[in-house]
Amino acid sequence: MSDDGEVRLDRLSRDRQVLQRARGHRSGTDDIVAAWSASRAAPDAQRVLDLGCGHGTVTLLLSACLPEAAFVSVEAQEISADLCRRNMALNGLDARVDVRRADLRELDGGLGTFDLVTGTPPFMPPGSGVLPQDAQRAAARFELRGGIEAYCSAAARYLAPKGCASMVMDGAQDVRSRAAFAAAGLHLRSVRRVVPRTGKVWRYIAYVGGLQPGQVHEEEIVVRDDSGDFTPAWTAVRQALRLD
Repeated sequence: MSDDGEVRLDRLSRDRQVLQRARGHRSGTDDIVAAWSASRAAPDAQRVLDLGCGHGTVTLLLSACLPEAAFVSVEAQEISADLCRRNMALNGLDARVDVRRADLRELDGGLGTFDLVTGTPPFMPPGSGVLPQDAQRAAARFELRGGIEAYCSAAARYLAPKGCASMVMDGAQDVRSRAAFAAAGLHLRSVRRVVPRTGKVWRYIAYVGGLQPGQVHEEEIVVRDDSGDFTPAWTAVRQALRLD
């Protein structure tokens, strides 16, 4: 499933290109939210851990926002890990990004600590829907190797004392996501709800937490207005990631 005949080269941003399977899991709005939220959470991060990195979209975008940072990007699935390595080489990031094929629940203890840990967990428990036949798409949508709880637990293990854990989750599971942060010993610092269009309910929620308690900032970001145009807030997000 990972041969070159099924892989396309797409423009991700002004700075980055991405190889992704035409009929597999592809970069989406959740990746944009994840990269933007993480870059705001720790703009001076020197070491970044990207959990469940897939084919590397968030790592690619973040590496442009954090030009001094070194990355460890973890992905369990062979198809996606292979594409991630190819994407880092394509964008000249081999020296900055260590791609590891591993289950985030079973990472070894030799990684050290990180100023920033990011992740976009799958959010559908097995049995909650029809599992896609494509293995890559199935792993991106269904919690085959753990969900938000596993991601928060891993983040807490590797987070530096003053570091930030940034996670993007399905907007319908706010209670569960907050509980996962708390169970892992992570204190929320910001919660940003992303609404696809004016008048709609939020689709994604970006959470930022850390090991130290503090006040929680909450806000809502609308992607498109009534006319279908990008709102000023979302335009600012796109500009920050150099998507246009």
